[in-house]
Amino acid sequence: MKTIHILPYLGIAGGRLAAAAALLVLIHAQCAAQGYIEGVNISYEHLPMKIEAPGGDQNFSGNNMKLTAAVPIFLREDRSRYLIVGGSLEAFNFSGTHPDFEPNSVYSISPTLGYSTRVGRDVNLTGLLVPTLNSDYKAIKASDINFGVIFRASWKASEAITWKAILGYRQQFYGPQYVVLVGMDWKVTDRWMVFGDVPHSLTISYAASPKVNVGFNLFVQNSTYRLENQNRYFEYNSVNPGLFIERYITDSWAVRATAAYTLIRNMEVYNSYDKAKGFIDFYEMGNRADPLNPEVSSGLSFKVGLSYRIVPGKHK
Repeated sequence: MKTIHILPYLGIAGGRLAAAAALLVLIHAQCAAQGYIEGVNISYEHLPMKIEAPGGDQNFSGNNMKLTAAVPIFLREDRSRYLIVGGSLEAFNFSGTHPDFEPNSVYSISPTLGYSTRVGRDVNLTGLLVPTLNSDYKAIKASDINFGVIFRASWKASEAITWKAILGYRQQFYGPQYVVLVGMDWKVTDRWMVFGDVPHSLTISYAASPKVNVGFNLFVQNSTYRLENQNRYFEYNSVNPGLFIERYITDSWAVRATAAYTLIRNMEVYNSYDKAKGFIDFYEMGNRADPLNPEVSSGLSFKVGLSYRIVPGKHK
């Protein structure tokens, strides 16, 4: 499920971090509670893919482009209350020959509207409304639009650590998805940071130099897209542990490269009436019919991203 934030005046661990960072990432792409605030993120992911079919292996690839952004509209001079306006765009296409894998391209548009308020010195509450239009964009109709709501509370326990609790609900084409996450943002030392929203994401980052960070990243994605053919839907559910390196090319712009191995890669097509009782994050409840396509093998994933960041202490 897997990802935005230009909110430089919300107190979280270590100073001023983004209120909506983990929340928007939770709906779209990546985690961002690592001591900086991302106003814009552009990423490209390449996934070598294989289906073992009776007629021979089908080797092809997935290519995923994403753009995410958000801005605050402050309601008070002390910036303790503000609206969040943003959204994301996604284009996910599959190149090569894959007769047993129906999707060729799917797309996503997801505007975001939220509200954030500070309660006391150390607690922040945020709510987001996230409508999503996910499909192959053939014969678009109103029923393609699904809605999600996310609520998040963060507590700054000390200058080094902040705890987070996230609850949410999303409509998916397979049925309801419930989001239950526990997060943390921990500045272990001046060089080491641990942050994420478990079990959705976890990052361990080491500052190798003032401009270079390296580390480990785990990210889970769960999305569904309606297909024109018989109103079927395509589900993408993956668990991706990997290693990353990133470099600041200016004080505000950073490039990150990630190599991951997808432990779970469920890329499955279902009939519109094949529903689950629900998902808790990426865990499925109930028994659905088997998917219509053969299993897509696990494998490598390569990702590169460019982001505009606000670093507390450097940007006032």
